[in-house]
Amino acid sequence: MGEHYPRPHTLPFTTLDVFTNTSYSGNPLALIRIRTALSPHLSQTQKQLIAREFNLSETIFLHQQKVPSIPEWKVDIFTTDAELPFAGHPTIGAAAYVLWLSGERRWDAGTLVTRAGRIAISLNGDGDGVKAEIPHNVHIHRHTLGDLSQPISGLSSEEELRDAELNAPIVSIVKGMTFLLVELASLEALGRVKLQGQSIDFHGVLDTEEGWGESFVAKYYFVVLDKEVRGEEVVKVRTRMLEVGMEDPATGSAASALSSWLALREGRSRSFEVTQGVEMGRRSGIGVHVGLDGAGKRVASVRLSGCAVVVMEGSLRI
Repeated sequence: MGEHYPRPHTLPFTTLDVFTNTSYSGNPLALIRIRTALSPHLSQTQKQLIAREFNLSETIFLHQQKVPSIPEWKVDIFTTDAELPFAGHPTIGAAAYVLWLSGERRWDAGTLVTRAGRIAISLNGDGDGVKAEIPHNVHIHRHTLGDLSQPISGLSSEEELRDAELNAPIVSIVKGMTFLLVELASLEALGRVKLQGQSIDFHGVLDTEEGWGESFVAKYYFVVLDKEVRGEEVVKVRTRMLEVGMEDPATGSAASALSSWLALREGRSRSFEVTQGVEMGRRSGIGVHVGLDGAGKRVASVRLSGCAVVVMEGSLRI
């Protein structure tokens, strides 16, 4: 008789395009579903390898509900290199999937449990897409890159863009997720931003107290399209997120950090419509509403919204 080898476990997966209602635009996401029985046998190291295999900006692992009648799901979010406490497009993609795209029981609302905290999710009232009350602990770091005395690698070679980078605020939406918010004067300038062959070293720039110094940091370039917007109109913003060797089609956490900073700069609660990914042919639409406290000095709430569509389904072996 031949030897018997244990059958490999398989995990079902779905890929979605997020922050769009059109396939092959927006930001791709791999969503891996983990049955309760397999959860103890799947290590964080294995999850990291799976995320690297998909080679997308983020992969989210969706754990089966502990109680089928309670719409609550634990999730783990990975880039190709590291686990993240929170990220926007995996949150919206997972919310869209569990609330209605899966084809299983349709829920009006539920909760995703991330390392950054519990996220309330629900369908948009107009029936188009989902929204998530995201965890936030907005922190504007004291220094800019221009405060450093030593030469800085990874900056743009063009003087106008480099000056904007040196003076840009550095803002964390939560501990571990930080963005250099580079404001540019025009869409033409936004189009001139190029990938750099080297990352910026933020050592000595980030605040170090209370754990703020240990963080993922990325460059987020933006143009406010209508600087004269007043009243309750939605503020429209065009953005790009670039890191070494890659450009991200849609970055919900960066859009949330940017919208929070813009609302604080104006001193009032505002809604934002962020368009990203145009220059790379993957237009994405990100909705953000930032609620400030009565004094207009502190972020009280951040609501992220968007659509998602299913692109592929299959299974992987572990």
